[in-house]
Amino acid sequence: MPYVIGVSSGIFAAAAEQEKIQYVGLAKKAEYCITKGVQFVQIDLESVSEFKTPNLKEDLEKIRNLGIRYAIHSETRAFGVEAAELDSAIETDYKFGHERLREILERAGEIKCEYVLIHSSESEPFLFLERITQPCSLVDFFGNPLRDFLEAEENKWLIKWLVGGEIEDVSKRIFEEWKKKRIEITSTDISNVARSQEHIWREMFGYSLGELIRREIEGIVSGHEVKLGKSYATFTQKEIEEIDVLIEKSILVEIKSWISRFLETLQSRSLHYGPERIAYYFIAKWMERNNDPLWNNIVNSTIEFFAKSEGKSVEEWLREKGIKEKSIDDENFRKYNYLWVPAVSSKYIWGHLNQDKNPRRAYYDLKEIIKKYNMPLVLETPMAHRGIEEWLRLPNPVQMYHLAKQVNEEAGFLCLALAMDFEHLLSLRLDPEIVIDLLPQEAGKFVIVLHTGYPAPLAPAHIPIPLGSEQQYYLYKLMYKLRKKGFGKDKKDYFIIFERGGGADPIQQSVIALKKIVEFLEKEVPPEKLPMEEFFGFSTGEIASLERQRAIISEHALDPLKGVIVVPEEEYTFLGAAATERVSPEKWKREELI
Repeated sequence: MPYVIGVSSGIFAAAAEQEKIQYVGLAKKAEYCITKGVQFVQIDLESVSEFKTPNLKEDLEKIRNLGIRYAIHSETRAFGVEAAELDSAIETDYKFGHERLREILERAGEIKCEYVLIHSSESEPFLFLERITQPCSLVDFFGNPLRDFLEAEENKWLIKWLVGGEIEDVSKRIFEEWKKKRIEITSTDISNVARSQEHIWREMFGYSLGELIRREIEGIVSGHEVKLGKSYATFTQKEIEEIDVLIEKSILVEIKSWISRFLETLQSRSLHYGPERIAYYFIAKWMERNNDPLWNNIVNSTIEFFAKSEGKSVEEWLREKGIKEKSIDDENFRKYNYLWVPAVSSKYIWGHLNQDKNPRRAYYDLKEIIKKYNMPLVLETPMAHRGIEEWLRLPNPVQMYHLAKQVNEEAGFLCLALAMDFEHLLSLRLDPEIVIDLLPQEAGKFVIVLHTGYPAPLAPAHIPIPLGSEQQYYLYKLMYKLRKKGFGKDKKDYFIIFERGGGADPIQQSVIALKKIVEFLEKEVPPEKLPMEEFFGFSTGEIASLERQRAIISEHALDPLKGVIVVPEEEYTFLGAAATERVSPEKWKREELI
């Protein structure tokens, strides 16, 4: 059977005090599903230290002997773990995240997990980077120093892109503008003729390159005014020519100097406001220029998603946003960072999974572990905190699909798979139906895990799915759409997980509801043709059938009268003295209690 229904274990940190013993370690968590009507449990990993639990392998072997299978939901900020994200361009985060994932994959493989699941990205949203400080030690998507990436012979064009062209040509254009405008020249004038990436200069140093050059020119002019004891307006032609020679040389030297400072800053440990933005700009331009498939596919599909969400054509949507070119050089395109940041985020994750292509071989190739244990890494729709719902760096399964497809094609096996969480999608303001509609045909085969629950936009809700509810029907519609895209159409297992919440019975009827969904999903019954009584469990012999409901009602019909009726002893004589102690025989005779 391709569909495997399971439940999540829950976490120690959220358990009530009297229940904590049930969540002490991975083996205890794996036992959770034993009485839930399923034989699969997704174990929530709260710390890598859980892999050090005494006798872990032996205990899990006993659990497997009971027919129970399991997988790992890896650490996440949703569990309160300060996890380093795989799409970080900060050197420390890249290294820490890679090594941590390597350990989790290796340990999970040793205890025979079916998969390891991580959230695609819960990094600080790109939009908010400008308000947080980070060390300015930046890396490329392979984790190598960004400075080395920019200075590599094949990438030196990126520095030219930064300053606006060949340094000598830029210097000449600025000098010519100086000769036109003289002391009235502004930083905007210089920026316009330089054609440099002024947003990058501002974010790195707080000023545009035009402003930095203008200040240098102003300093030279002021110095000569002091030296000569008169204003520039009164300079002789000879004095103007002398100062022009100095300004022309100074512009070239100043540009070279600022490029050196820029490259040095890229690998400094000093704190800056959101320097990751710099790395993302450069990698975006590199991907764009190199026609990277991740750039083209993710940018195009993201634009298509937002256009469809607003009921517009792609052309109409781009026109309304003022986007003339799908390029990082287009100011409006760059401003709507949710269009291109997912492509760069994906490239960094790609880099973690393709260290065999890294010229430096700086990090371990994670694919080797995944292949050795036949245990795919699964990217799940992330969960956002309130206020940043739509700003996560890699939120949409449509975007993740292109990453998974490329990784798997290059690897030659199922290395990277997807998990869709409908609750998370709703909380991210992503309509699940539009997401599934825009997935390419056969893309459903990459979605090997579904997280289900009462579909709610306020994540994490993890509310049970009532049998016979609208939510059960809505989930079926989504899964039916996904099956049409290949979900469950081949021989490998597809895992449908109810992620439990809290309470005395956090599962309730959810497993039964999911079993009914799977029953009709395998028959490929269109939602509008479902036999509703049978689907909702109301037909004869079903869990919620009318016959069963009548039997339950009959069995418990008199329950409200328990402890209320008292029969007088004079007439029936089988209650003993207790009846007369509670009510005197005189009252019964007067029929006051009849």
